[in-house]
Amino acid sequence: MKDTKTSDSSIRDLVFLMLVMFGTSFLSPSAGAQELKKVRIGYPAFSLTFLTFFVAKDAGIYKKHGLDVDMVQMAGAVQTSALVAGEIDYLTGITSPLVAAARGLPFKGIMITHEKTLFWIIANPDIRRMEDLMGKTVAVDRLATLQDIVARDLVKRKGVNPEQVTFVQTGSVSNSVQSLSQGSVAAAVLSLPHNFVMTQKGYRELSSALEFNQRSASGGIATHESKLKKDPAGVKTMLRATFEAMEFNRKEKTWMVNYIQNKWKLTPKVAEESYRVWLNGFTSDGKIPLKDLQEIYDEAFAAKLIPSAVPVPKVMDYTLVDEVLKEKR
Repeated sequence: MKDTKTSDSSIRDLVFLMLVMFGTSFLSPSAGAQELKKVRIGYPAFSLTFLTFFVAKDAGIYKKHGLDVDMVQMAGAVQTSALVAGEIDYLTGITSPLVAAARGLPFKGIMITHEKTLFWIIANPDIRRMEDLMGKTVAVDRLATLQDIVARDLVKRKGVNPEQVTFVQTGSVSNSVQSLSQGSVAAAVLSLPHNFVMTQKGYRELSSALEFNQRSASGGIATHESKLKKDPAGVKTMLRATFEAMEFNRKEKTWMVNYIQNKWKLTPKVAEESYRVWLNGFTSDGKIPLKDLQEIYDEAFAAKLIPSAVPVPKVMDYTLVDEVLKEKR
């Protein structure tokens, strides 16, 4: 008798492959007739926060727009170093390049895809409340990043001084999951869908950024100022493709849930719930108003959660987004 579990898994993998192939052929019928432009996009974590960009590649949307995209996972200072060196064209984690731009590096944020902060503090089952973390260790992917900022803010909102909790960096959300699973840390700050996976295993959710309706530029596009000056047409092509991917994300629920289920190896229930929560954080027009964004970073700086003040109008530029939106009207 065949192993039913193995058989089901094989079927899911086949369906996923067919979905991706179908998406590619459906969305890019003329891709073979044009020369594709190589583009490298950096993303900081294998998280649903950056799902729009994964889908734009795997569903053939970037290819339809003439882009041959390579998605490169990189975290911490490696992201900004790669952007400075021209090794990548765009970053999808916004906070790090904006903070770097505030400190003098020639970067600009140009689009925001997500305005909801999608982080959860997930703890070992014996940790029942935030106070139980005092004197214990909490894992974040990187110190002085958005995840670290949010973690300390959540601890504080729950009435605990963040200075009484030790935050350690693991390098990636996958490493944080592993550290929590092995008992190396008392809790970890996790993103979608890892939070749902761990709570299903019996780990405890202590707090969520959604609980306080926190807003932040959690996903988007940043690039080098020289790219904006030398290749505005290419940047606008990237923005058009990303807007199309966002529309695809909203409309194609079945495709999206199947994609999430297979790419992250989830149950159908977790995949659908992850999609629902993720979709709720979308921006409608690729922007957070500059005034609101300034308040977010001012609060973070006042709380000493980022190393320097961020003058948002100087580091965020919606000019090309506005031009693309105008084309769509």
